[in-house]
Amino acid sequence: MMPPVARAMAACLAAGALAATAGCAAWPRRYGSTSCCIETKPAVRRQPVWWHLFDVTVLEPLEAPFHLMRVGRRIAGSPIRSLNLRDGRVTGSAFLEDRDPSRLTAEQVRWGPTRPEDLAVPPLTVTRLKDEGKTAGFFATDSRGVRYLLKLDPVNAPELLSGAEVVTSKLLHSLGYRVPSYEIIRLQAGELLLAPNATVKAPGGANEPLAQEVLDRLIEPRLHDGRLRVSGTRLLEGDILGPASFKTFRDCAEVRALKVAYAWVNDIDTKDHNSLLVWNGTETVGYLIDFGTALGADAGLAGPKTPCAGWTNIVDMEELSLELVTLGFHRPVCDPQPQPVSSNIGLFTGNVNPDRWKPYAPNVAFKEMNQEDARWIARRLHQLLRPQIEAAVSAGQYSAAGEAAYLTDVLDARRRAIVDHYLREELEEEQEALEEEREKRMKQDST
Repeated sequence: MMPPVARAMAACLAAGALAATAGCAAWPRRYGSTSCCIETKPAVRRQPVWWHLFDVTVLEPLEAPFHLMRVGRRIAGSPIRSLNLRDGRVTGSAFLEDRDPSRLTAEQVRWGPTRPEDLAVPPLTVTRLKDEGKTAGFFATDSRGVRYLLKLDPVNAPELLSGAEVVTSKLLHSLGYRVPSYEIIRLQAGELLLAPNATVKAPGGANEPLAQEVLDRLIEPRLHDGRLRVSGTRLLEGDILGPASFKTFRDCAEVRALKVAYAWVNDIDTKDHNSLLVWNGTETVGYLIDFGTALGADAGLAGPKTPCAGWTNIVDMEELSLELVTLGFHRPVCDPQPQPVSSNIGLFTGNVNPDRWKPYAPNVAFKEMNQEDARWIARRLHQLLRPQIEAAVSAGQYSAAGEAAYLTDVLDARRRAIVDHYLREELEEEQEALEEEREKRMKQDST
């Protein structure tokens, strides 16, 4: 008779085989006629965060060997190509807009998706406390009735999370990704009111009235010169369906290549729940959201990143296996700088290896990224120039000029390192061709 442990393992393997055969073979045709676009309004199932993390960390590695075509093609050196990357261009996408980074002015990068009407008009009235994630915040409406999500910085780092969130949103938008409007909002103490029917979720899950004392305890330690700084997101318009499944989109080039974009800004929280599918009445589009773990910030720690953020998963099976094989002598490669740059910048340096970069939990789509996908996003990064990056950083409204300059330097250094990593030979060939053409013209002119 099979032992209980063996029976459990066999059940897991069988589940993996079933999932592999079911998979998403019908994707994306069942959603529309164009690859990686969703022309219908699909039903979206929202997994609990804990289950999603268990799925990508434990179940997916068990399922992966049963994806025989993917495994076989990877071994043969010919991994499955993206559905929508042809001739170096992404032909359609729920997540990507057709935007040429090289044509964006610094002003366009600074504002990104933010329109004048997206800017909050005080006073803002709190309607309920934010109850998901670890970052403190609340939902509020401004004087026009427009709804916002406001997030608070750690008390001892008054610009860390808000700066990271706003700056990262501008940078990702400059690459073509859809993001909501994120802006720094500064409020006088009297410009934040409490709605009579404001609520907070109790430990049991039921809503109960939000007391002014609870709101005051959040706000008062964060007041500086009588003003409160927050990251403000205007809530998206349309029918919010729920988070996208990166597993479903794993054969879309722009979703695979997010690995490189997130490595650039070191946004380590890449779980499904930091995306949103929205039906706009014509099609379903995908947004990237929640960038409090980008740059030098770690919203999960309510402070700066640790040196291994971006270098290892929180539960890293590969590193654990190496430690086991080497009897504990193996140690993961992490950022050599152990201390944050400052309380508002956190730990963010120019050390980046896009191929080895890891989010805090595995992302199935990132594992499918091939060199063609990586070179596509690297070309878009190559089109961005320092003035555009500087404009994005200015949206973070850092109080110290030296901090903004440091952040610009590091982002530009990481950008150049990624471009060099994926495009060195391509750019060298282009340069040689230009020089040959120049020499040819000079000879023609001389004759």
